[in-house]
Amino acid sequence: MKQIFSPSLIAVFLLTLTSQAQDNFAPQSKPPFLDPAASQKLFQLPEGYKLELVLSEPQIKEPAVAVFDGDGNMFVAEMRTYMQDIDGSGKFNKVSRVSKHIDTNGDGKFDKHTIFIDKLMLPRILLPLDDRLIVGETNTNDLHVYRDTNGDGVADEKKPFYIGGNRGGNLEHQPSGLIWSMDNWLYTTYNAHRLRLDPATGTVRKEGTGNNGGQWGLTQDNHGKPWYVNAGGERGPLNFQVPIVYGALNTGDQ
Repeated sequence: MKQIFSPSLIAVFLLTLTSQAQDNFAPQSKPPFLDPAASQKLFQLPEGYKLELVLSEPQIKEPAVAVFDGDGNMFVAEMRTYMQDIDGSGKFNKVSRVSKHIDTNGDGKFDKHTIFIDKLMLPRILLPLDDRLIVGETNTNDLHVYRDTNGDGVADEKKPFYIGGNRGGNLEHQPSGLIWSMDNWLYTTYNAHRLRLDPATGTVRKEGTGNNGGQWGLTQDNHGKPWYVNAGGERGPLNFQVPIVYGALNTGDQ
């Protein structure tokens, strides 16, 4: 059969189509910010669910982690320097913070706001204790305990909880999600170890585990099982088949 189109002609045609379909990278006007009420209308929820606003700007900025203490007060880690431009300029400047928010009248909305801890480097770990808060920052394995001793909503006491030393690398691949599990061990993502507090001595013990494979965020179910989630490849939860202390076991399609 006689060839009608040459390969070179087809290649030129495809390149032309690709060029025409390319995005316009010229500066564009920024889309407007939506206020909380307008933004809330855009959420799509399953039947039977509802969404209630409890906190928004200007009380918080760049929230990344939110936890609650035993009194229902909310602590928010605000990563105020994370990817403010395409180059991540100034991302390690110590201007991030942990804010504290209290509902004083029981209406379900936080109406009292304080800066609990200021001048932090991208705080990524929060764990409330009694009247204390364990905090972990980016580029370190150290954990510190903060306390407000005079009731003004601002931490004025800082003590080491666990000193693990500096770390580097991609800030998206660093520990997060410190949880106090039902087995009385403390777990995080990424770290191939767990921690345990000895109440008699106040010291923290470290024990090796399997590589859990978790990236951002960590939770546990009603049985105390930690659930790690891998953010790469859209694979979801992994290494949950056996306790991570016995090693990593990730069975495909389970």
